[in-house]
Amino acid sequence: MTTGMEGLAAGASALEGQSAGLRAAVDNGQLVMNHESAEAVAKVYDDKADDLRQQRSRAERLFLSESFGDCFIGRQLEQKFADKLRAPDTGLQAILFKMEQILRDMAQAYRDSSREMQNTDEEHSRRVGRV
Repeated sequence: MTTGMEGLAAGASALEGQSAGLRAAVDNGQLVMNHESAEAVAKVYDDKADDLRQQRSRAERLFLSESFGDCFIGRQLEQKFADKLRAPDTGLQAILFKMEQILRDMAQAYRDSSREMQNTDEEHSRRVGRV
């Protein structure tokens, strides 16, 4: 069953790929940022994730029971929209939740990149102190 959310789901998959690439770059030491810059970028991603959480809440409120009438066609239409909203994995809420989690993971990856820089600086300080 399709819910009409294929385009949004594809966008979520692309975002997930970007997140995986970011995490790999941080874990491999290819992305190292100072704390202030990393926190500024992470805040942008956290803010976007918060926006998605609000959109999920608004989407639920758009759907009201019996808003299409209490007849056969109205109930069918209501079910169709409920499926588009609530279908597991492919519904609007599931996709928005997945995107929210991906954005939070990306924010954490940026924060982790600054920790790596701090750890490297501390290690260099220890080595200089030993010499």
